[in-house]
Amino acid sequence: MWDRMRTVVPSRYDDPDVRLFKTLIFALVGAVFLMVIAGLSTFLFSLRGAEETMVPDVRDVVLLDAMLSLQERGLVANVEVRYSADPALAGRVIGQTPQAGTLVRAGKRVALTVSRGARVDRVGTYVGRSITEVRAELRALFAAGDQTILLGDPQYVFSDQEPGTVIAQSPTPGTEITAITEVALVVSRGPDVDRIELPSFIGLPYETAIHRLTQSSIPFRFEVRDAEDDERSGLVVSQDPEPQAEVEVGSFVTLTMTRPSPVPDDEVFGMIERSLPNYPVEVELTLEAQSPAGEREVIFSMLHPGIELSVPYQVRENSSLILYRSGQEIFRAIARRPIEEDSVGDEDSVEDEDSVGDEDSVGDEDSVEDEDPLAADESADGDEAP
Repeated sequence: MWDRMRTVVPSRYDDPDVRLFKTLIFALVGAVFLMVIAGLSTFLFSLRGAEETMVPDVRDVVLLDAMLSLQERGLVANVEVRYSADPALAGRVIGQTPQAGTLVRAGKRVALTVSRGARVDRVGTYVGRSITEVRAELRALFAAGDQTILLGDPQYVFSDQEPGTVIAQSPTPGTEITAITEVALVVSRGPDVDRIELPSFIGLPYETAIHRLTQSSIPFRFEVRDAEDDERSGLVVSQDPEPQAEVEVGSFVTLTMTRPSPVPDDEVFGMIERSLPNYPVEVELTLEAQSPAGEREVIFSMLHPGIELSVPYQVRENSSLILYRSGQEIFRAIARRPIEEDSVGDEDSVEDEDSVGDEDSVGDEDSVEDEDPLAADESADGDEAP
């Protein structure tokens, strides 16, 4: 046994060259063994894992102090910067992931969001610019960050400036923003519209009232009711707005009249009520009555804004009532006496005959009120034109 070990282990009895060789072999084997032990220890340590630590709360802390706080816990900061609404937060941490109090392993990265301050630190100049342009600019400025300037509801006033132009603002341009700021704007709605003082139509026969309204280019609508004991028939008994009221040019006035009584046997009284388009520019509307004998009578003619039409008439029975727009026929009906004078629900279907395609009523069909003895002329558009 000893002899065998002596042949392997270096011995003083060995030849110097052999002893050196054996020594080198043993040193190499020892180094390999130590490397295996070191690798195994490292592997076992990695399986055990790094020491856990708790993420500190670094929100509202200056970036440098936040990074030092993380380093003390063995954590690494991953910094991202963005604009914030509060200018005072510039350079401070406004968000972190993972949240404070979370247990993580040492060496983990903590994402910090740091404020660059407000994107806009002073109120801009908005006077003289379009309100639409100002809104678009602020939307673009704060698309990627918190908004520091809010626009309140604009105050619209009449002005010589173009409609929609900002004519005043508060706070003034250049005011420093220290917090979320609401800016109040005064916006032009254009020059003040022309106004007129309404004359009184009360007490006038309805035909006279219609004549004066058309002469003054005042759009109107009529309502009809039965006369009371102390009232005369066929007269205007009230108006809205009241006489002497100032109204914008083009505003409608509503007149209430009493039903004419008695009506001659060969005549009929009724109302033409139509829905019209809202014409951007006033157009000439003319309502004409053509008797069975061919006689013509203009009931009214005026520049009209559209929207609606409500006109009383008293014409010979079976007369054609024709409505023209700018000289072109758009509606025709026949005035007929109702079968029962006092019947409720007597409805005459009126068919729109607008050859230019205007939709003067919803569904191209109107139901005329009980007192309206109109019946639709079934002729095609343009047929039987007077």
